Amino acid sequence: MGATTASRMPRLSSADVKAALNKFKTPQGRAWGFDVFHCPIDLFEYIADITMLYKLQCRSETRRPDVLEKALLLGHCVKTWNFADPTSGPRFHMVEAWRSGILLYLDRLFQLPKDVFDAPSLVSGILDHAKAVPSRTSWSYSMLWPLFQAGLSLRHDECERKEWLRSELNTMFQALGCYHPHHAIEALEQVWQKDDDHNYNSITLGIQHRRLMLA
Repeated sequence: MGATTASRMPRLSSADVKAALNKFKTPQGRAWGFDVFHCPIDLFEYIADITMLYKLQCRSETRRPDVLEKALLLGHCVKTWNFADPTSGPRFHMVEAWRSGILLYLDRLFQLPKDVFDAPSLVSGILDHAKAVPSRTSWSYSMLWPLFQAGLSLRHDECERKEWLRSELNTMFQALGCYHPHHAIEALEQVWQKDDDHNYNSITLGIQHRRLMLA
């Protein structure tokens, strides 16, 4: 999807995205391989809808109440979305990490009050799910985007969590040779070097679309 937090509109409309995703219909519902994108197709569609709503808001000079209402509705849909296979071990942890990551992404884009979706609990959940998956496996590598979202939400005094996240992303980079984990570390370090949490939103919205193509 490219620069998800830039104001520039994507080439594909919401209708185009939904039409493409609906091509993956099977008798059991919509499905695709996790080698295409790491989260279930329904969660991917929510990411697309959230991104499009944010871009539409960026084109308006004022923050319209209906936009916030739609953002909250999308967040509720993500929160209550039913995972069809909740007992599948590592896949369950991976999917739940993505669910929490999407809610943090929504929370940051629309600068929601932290108690709406309980952002601190979402961060803890992502880290706990990541630690529950065997390290150096495809399941652990698939959690890069949720881990990045969690990292953006860490407070300045959470040094132990930051160090664990640095180590995890470095492990991904060394094992995969893919530069996404490396870019994620660089972006997070920029955020973490700032002096106060109040500045995080304006900084991270810029970093997300300048430095990363993770969503």
